[in-house]
Amino acid sequence: MIVVKLAGGLGNQMFQYAAGRALSCKYDSELILDTSFLLDRTPRKDFVFRSFSLDVFNLQFKFSTDDQVVKFGNLERFARYYYPIKRIFSKNSLRYFREYPFSFDNNFFSIRDDTYIEGFWQSEMYFKDIENLIRSDFEFKQESSSQNIKLLEKIEASNSVCLNVRRGDFVSNPKGAEHHGHCSMKYFNEAIQYYKDQFKDIHFFVFSDDIEWCKQNFTQDIFTIVGHEYAGYAFGQYLFLMTKCKHYIIPNSSFAWWAAWLNTNENKIVIAPEKWYNNPKMDTSSLIPDKWIRI
Repeated sequence: MIVVKLAGGLGNQMFQYAAGRALSCKYDSELILDTSFLLDRTPRKDFVFRSFSLDVFNLQFKFSTDDQVVKFGNLERFARYYYPIKRIFSKNSLRYFREYPFSFDNNFFSIRDDTYIEGFWQSEMYFKDIENLIRSDFEFKQESSSQNIKLLEKIEASNSVCLNVRRGDFVSNPKGAEHHGHCSMKYFNEAIQYYKDQFKDIHFFVFSDDIEWCKQNFTQDIFTIVGHEYAGYAFGQYLFLMTKCKHYIIPNSSFAWWAAWLNTNENKIVIAPEKWYNNPKMDTSSLIPDKWIRI
């Protein structure tokens, strides 16, 4: 079996699922999801709690039980403190493999079966070999409402650009603001101008966790602000609508990354920020697919 630790919001959970799915396919073994950390509500300073959200897709899940998952305790902390590279430990026949550092590591493909993996795995290189399967797995479950269908028709009938703005805890939470930062209007204006230079009939559909801020900053007729009444369960319909645009301006957001990646338009243009994290030492060169544009 391959056991995957889930953490973070929907976008992060999708990366973690996809990486685990790649390993489970390699060994024709079970994929088990460990939600114990994700659902743990022990108070943590400046921590944003998330819920299990992968059930927006038509998938059957298997969740870990206490007798399946190794409780690493001090061993996990020992590994983090003493070793600057990934290490694999064995305990009760289930190995432990932790992502370190953030960038793509080819050692991932040396992971053996019966391993518990912990990390964010934010690169398509971890699951590129099963790309079609991942796209099939991430088929949306919820049927669109009549208002969402009308908006979808508008998106598909226009030369549409999904413009996603990620603020929320990246602005309000001290830890999130320090670690992630957020994209400035300078970034968005440069990306918007790029599309204006390329197309005459462009229209921007603005999706965000801060609708009021977007209403104040994207006021021209070329913008349609998509409110949260279109979000659906766990923002699954929001993500679905985003995948149906023809082109993308994404922030430093895994949620938006997946919207752009799931889109099947062969001629799509995707603009992503050069600066994904505030920490300049974090290598994000493997996070953005080669054909995407970074500014």
